[in-house]
Amino acid sequence: MTDSVRFVHAADLHLDAPFKGIDATDPRVRETLVASTYDALDALVAVCIGHAADFLVIAGDVYNDSERSLRAEFAFRDACVKLAEAGVRVYIARGNHDPASGRSAGLALPDNVHVFSEHEVERVVFERDGEAVCALYGRSFRTAAERSNLATGFARDAADALAIGVLHANVGGRTDHEPYAPCSLEDLRAARMDYWALGHIHKPEVLSEQPAIAYSGCTQGLSPNESGLRGCRVVTLDASGATAEAATTSSVVWVRETVDAADLGGVEDVMTALGDAVERSGRSAEGRPSVLRIELGGRSAVHGMLARPGVLRDVLADARASALERDPWVWVDRITDATRPAFDIATLRDSADFAGDLVRLTDDVLADDRRLLALVEGAAAPVLSALDTRDTPAMDAASLLERARDLALDRMLAEEDR
Repeated sequence: MTDSVRFVHAADLHLDAPFKGIDATDPRVRETLVASTYDALDALVAVCIGHAADFLVIAGDVYNDSERSLRAEFAFRDACVKLAEAGVRVYIARGNHDPASGRSAGLALPDNVHVFSEHEVERVVFERDGEAVCALYGRSFRTAAERSNLATGFARDAADALAIGVLHANVGGRTDHEPYAPCSLEDLRAARMDYWALGHIHKPEVLSEQPAIAYSGCTQGLSPNESGLRGCRVVTLDASGATAEAATTSSVVWVRETVDAADLGGVEDVMTALGDAVERSGRSAEGRPSVLRIELGGRSAVHGMLARPGVLRDVLADARASALERDPWVWVDRITDATRPAFDIATLRDSADFAGDLVRLTDDVLADDRRLLALVEGAAAPVLSALDTRDTPAMDAASLLERARDLALDRMLAEEDR
């Protein structure tokens, strides 16, 4: 009997996920984004077959919506058929986006697929040539908002040569993710698994080396907040432990770049710096298209120019046109101007003129949290109420007030220089 097993650990495929907040006006970009989760599924199948995996483990959220689209169900069924033809089994634990209670067209999956029960932790045995190689334990979400600690129901059978746990869960109470199936590392270790295949957190992360406890991350980044290459883990497990390597499946890559504008003197310098950011984006995507967001920052002589109406829009249009000529293309989705005027706040603070008064008054407000919030909320409320702020970059009250101070100083000092 072979005393090792090779498998692929994936999660959070989110088939048919929409891409909101992206200004994908170019048809190539739009079509690539729409197809990206399906292309990542195809890449996942290729990883399984290319690495001669014994099986594929999916730790939740195959679909993006509990009311699955027919296109998504057809695509996943076809992927499982390809895996069946290659002799690769598939084990699935449902998550909050694809719970057992979700609506489905009822397409039958091939016999190589096993979906873990939503009622209790289920143990299944993977066999090779009629002999047991390892046991897999998993439990699916019954409903989307699963608040129970499902990990406490896992317990390894003493007869298992190798044991793998599969669960969609929030480990460690992460406040930036929904607290679904919350558990601790201690809960997982207590189950005595050799490997925990986790889903729910979209960023790949190893929580423990011994025993191996890991999030594979999503197979395709779904927003600018999920930047960088995404994929799955190819795991070899034996009695000595687990070894794993990352395999990329994402078909389009989200990238964020920060450009220090301190040494930029004019629009040509800005365009050169943006071109350099596009070049870095293309390299980091490793031969894939990328969607790039750029933030210009620092105190710079170009601040006043960028603050003029329409300038940033024109800069964005020119950067986009150039970046789309690359192969593969880069889509410059957004350029954010976070530059500051190129003046010395400390020097102005000590001056006796109106500019000094403005700096000192701002200092007084910044030192009083209640006064700061009241001022900013009162000034911003009429503007924010008229905007769709769902994809607006977050900025705290202090940053907003400092930004307003700097804009006023920039205009004021520019008038004095004339």
